Amino acid sequence: MKMRPLVIIVIVLGISLLVGIIWFTNWQRAAASQDARMTASFVPSPANDTLVSGSGWDQSELDRILGDFSLQYGLPANSFKIERGDSRKFRISFPHDIEPKLLLFLVNYLQYPNGFDLRTHSIAAVAHVVLTAAFGVSDPTLIGDRARIYVPSNDVDHDLVYAQVQQGHSFRISFTDMIWQEVDYARLPPSIGGL
Repeated sequence: MKMRPLVIIVIVLGISLLVGIIWFTNWQRAAASQDARMTASFVPSPANDTLVSGSGWDQSELDRILGDFSLQYGLPANSFKIERGDSRKFRISFPHDIEPKLLLFLVNYLQYPNGFDLRTHSIAAVAHVVLTAAFGVSDPTLIGDRARIYVPSNDVDHDLVYAQVQQGHSFRISFTDMIWQEVDYARLPPSIGGL
């Protein structure tokens, strides 16, 4: 007995939908598991040497950006220490440390804050860190290495950062799953060169 083409199409679509649902469910579990591992691994260290260097925001703009970020993530007002450099350069340190996933979000938020006309600014931000298990690195041998975290050049996603470790390896970290995926190209923005 021959199957009709419409029945075959319905069966193929049904199987495809089932496979898609299974894949999506597994991906959500992996993302939730990664987030839980990162949060559980974080032990604040007041002696941290995490630093975000940047440029493009004046003091009042930076205060507003950090205030909005603190409000969004429930951080206390004393979470950041700001040092101003010449022109519109700044450095942000973390007297009580900062959870690594929030640091990744902050680097991105400094590049794309809400409520600003980004066309009128030339923005750069890069975090300098020592990697810990709380960063969720894909390769445990990277723990203890220095890295810089930044928004890649020509970014169109607006929901990720890149990390480049001192050995030269580069990773893409999407906020949808927080998984470190090694990439061939660092996509270093020229603007972070002097930061």
